[in-house]
Amino acid sequence: MRRLSSSKVIYEFSSDNEPAYKVNQGEPVIVETQDCFSGKVKNPKKLFEDVAMGDVNPATGPINVEGLVAGDTLCVSINKIKCGALGVMMCSPNVGFLSDDVRKSRTKILKIHSDKATFSPGLEIELRPHIGVLGVSPSKGKHPTFYPGDYGGNMDTVEVAAGSKVYLPTFVDGAMVAMGDLHAAMGDGEISGTGVEVSGEVTVRFTRSEDIQAARPLIETRTHWITYAAANTLEEASRRASSDLVRLISSRSGMDFEEAYMLASAVADLKISQVVDPLMATRMSISKRYL
Repeated sequence: MRRLSSSKVIYEFSSDNEPAYKVNQGEPVIVETQDCFSGKVKNPKKLFEDVAMGDVNPATGPINVEGLVAGDTLCVSINKIKCGALGVMMCSPNVGFLSDDVRKSRTKILKIHSDKATFSPGLEIELRPHIGVLGVSPSKGKHPTFYPGDYGGNMDTVEVAAGSKVYLPTFVDGAMVAMGDLHAAMGDGEISGTGVEVSGEVTVRFTRSEDIQAARPLIETRTHWITYAAANTLEEASRRASSDLVRLISSRSGMDFEEAYMLASAVADLKISQVVDPLMATRMSISKRYL
């Protein structure tokens, strides 16, 4: 199986990016990833203020997927996520949902072992590994990898995990997909600005979706369909995710909009992905048993 080294990364999603790797559709590959601080935080003395924003969220790639063209929908099948041995967490007066309440910056280094991370002596947290940054090149503009958008990017969504498929609109030939910012664990919202940030490797396959046409990221787990949206406000992100889910229900079930709208109100769940990036992100999920 081919291994794509984390020595080749981007810090911006841009149509100007040149491919670092080329892969065939359906070819399983292992993508190595750096942690969100580019491996520069090794001990608790290194604080958030010591890390340049230009070193945040390296994404391995771009990866040119042979045969995909602009307008296609890319399907990223996530088969396995392997976390590194150490995790990093931070809080600071300069980042996070409650930054005004933070008296001083703190950095925590967590040991990762088996399926748990040691948060403090006697307190272990269960791992929930997922990919924080997963995106494709947009049609225009340059978007830092710590931004989310319709192209994916810094999605920070816990269901972007092993066993899931992520569908992304393709804006340039080859899709030019990149990924990084693995989290060993993260709660919805990521309120301090970090999850348990780790390096690692992801085993994935890239294919063209023949039956899904995505305008924004769409996540398929074994049990649920999940729409995702990012916007300047939680209200607008929620509106977009909700609209996408109602239309997904309608297209897959044959219901008209009003019927699908009422079903979503009865059985679908609207959740916050994160509130700490430059854009807010939400998602809405529905069990496959209703579709």
